Amino acid sequence: MTQKINVKIFFFLSFLLAFSACTKDEKITVEADNYKGVFIVNEGGFNKSNGSIGLYKPGTNDYFDAYKKANNLPLGDVVQSMSLLNNNYYIVVNNSNKIEVVNQTSFKNTGTINLTSPRYIFKVDANKAYVSHLFSNELSVVDLNSNTVVSKININHWSEHMSVVNKKVFVGTNSNKVMVVDAVNQVLVDSIVIGKGINKILALPNSKLLVFNTGDVDWNSGAVKEKGRLSVVLADSNKIENSIELSSGSYGGSIIYNSKTGKVYYSFGDNKIYEYTENATPVLWLELPSGQSIYGMSLDETNQQIYISDAGDFNAAGKVYVYDLSKKLIKTITAGIVPNGAVFNY
Repeated sequence: MTQKINVKIFFFLSFLLAFSACTKDEKITVEADNYKGVFIVNEGGFNKSNGSIGLYKPGTNDYFDAYKKANNLPLGDVVQSMSLLNNNYYIVVNNSNKIEVVNQTSFKNTGTINLTSPRYIFKVDANKAYVSHLFSNELSVVDLNSNTVVSKININHWSEHMSVVNKKVFVGTNSNKVMVVDAVNQVLVDSIVIGKGINKILALPNSKLLVFNTGDVDWNSGAVKEKGRLSVVLADSNKIENSIELSSGSYGGSIIYNSKTGKVYYSFGDNKIYEYTENATPVLWLELPSGQSIYGMSLDETNQQIYISDAGDFNAAGKVYVYDLSKKLIKTITAGIVPNGAVFNY
């Protein structure tokens, strides 16, 4: 009799354990799925501490403040950029002088790196990343294992967007130069004169880079003082292989590169997007309806769609327009304040 009771108890406990394990696995799966989709980087208003990272679920109308949901806290003042490095997202909050580190799966905060006016964080190798800055002539070197600043590299300029090719980091600056840093020895080795308004530096095949600079415009009259350019740079020699003067200049702009098609899309911040293929003449690709403007662009290479950020009046919620490469409008998303780009987490 005792043996039968023990057997029944054994099977009952086994059932409970199995059920408990299944329930636990289901919860983990649901939590992981909560943060898959398209993250929208919303700068927020300057000095208003209302920047955010929103999450949009493609194919639905679902959009929510991902950082606030995961951490029950606001993010901060001017969310400049977000990058995935070693299974963590690094969220650069410029005017709050910090980088928040969150887990890719749960979006839970795992640490904070305190820095002066950071702009972008860029992975240099498996264990380290560089951070660019406003108001500082140095790049900060971050150990990705401890998430601490371990050293700094003087580049003699404020810094912006970066790219790495062949163990050299090419750094856009607030002047007309791209600075070249040896990522192995951690020293400045060269500079390349490009033009004013350096916007983005994109890595291309065959050890090349594409530098987009938007030129110079008179802030009072709007007159173009210097036109923008697309410059192809040879990473091995740090020399400009080809440079194309563009039709205009502006205060800002945006550019993306599609590695699957080899095409580049850029905008001067108005409502027009131009298409460029290396060694070809840029052509107008898409003109948005009147009243819309392009504050940022991001490419979803998985679905071959372009996410166009429209900051609107910089006070109310902005919009993100999703277009496919046939120029068909797929979706209009109401985002946060001042959306500037998207990050894809599938």
